[in-house]
Amino acid sequence: MNKEGNFSMQKKVIVENTITNTQVPKKSQVNSKYELIHKHVNDLISRQIDLSQRKIEFQKYLELFGYKPQSTIIQVHIAGFFNKRQLNPREIQRRVESTKRYGGTTFIVVGRTHDPTIVENVIRPKKQDPYQRSPGYVGYLWKNKDKKNRSPHEVLPLDFTPTHLPYPSQWKKLFATKGFMIALHVPSSFANKKNEIMRILYRIGKQPELNVREEWHFLREIDESLKMNNKKYDKSKSGRDLVELLNQRLSKGEISNEEFDHKRKILHS
Repeated sequence: MNKEGNFSMQKKVIVENTITNTQVPKKSQVNSKYELIHKHVNDLISRQIDLSQRKIEFQKYLELFGYKPQSTIIQVHIAGFFNKRQLNPREIQRRVESTKRYGGTTFIVVGRTHDPTIVENVIRPKKQDPYQRSPGYVGYLWKNKDKKNRSPHEVLPLDFTPTHLPYPSQWKKLFATKGFMIALHVPSSFANKKNEIMRILYRIGKQPELNVREEWHFLREIDESLKMNNKKYDKSKSGRDLVELLNQRLSKGEISNEEFDHKRKILHS
């Protein structure tokens, strides 16, 4: 074979090898890979947590904010678009009056999830026009309207993580979403308490050893902190009540100024 023939043969082999190495994967192969990564993400997460315990922990956590499985409505918002709707003057005034009446706002974000399957389970808002509602508002969870009659805490994805606690970076890599904020309206009696819980969660979230994939021992810590704060408040309140009683007795002439000063010093000691 002459040199020209050898060159043509070598060129043909190079072209064939190039085509072989740059073939586009078949559609079925791409789909199967996508399903492996995305469809079974919850299976990967479920292997890292105690499934029988996690939904119970969801319920216990939400109950700190006055959550009731039978009646509470939980809202789902896209992260970054939460509460972006422009309020009219009437709505602003209503919120101000509500805050004064209850000692705080009754609406709060309690956690987040990056699992997009939550969108499949929400009830769509009545106001379809995004200009009439918050643009990031996806929908809500409510037992009365759930197709399987499930309570909201039973519908929450397994990756749900409370506010201020670190979301596992490994989980975040599994989902290609911006994230979803889980929010609810607390009962008016919890308007003040919710801020206290958030402060406790912020402190707990700073603990370097905290891992939400493990058992949620921090629920016990929140409960103990709330009880301790209530005792301090009760002690402070009882002290104020006794001082007021002393003032009343002094004004009625039942005790002298010397007795009043002596008893007040005892209370503050």
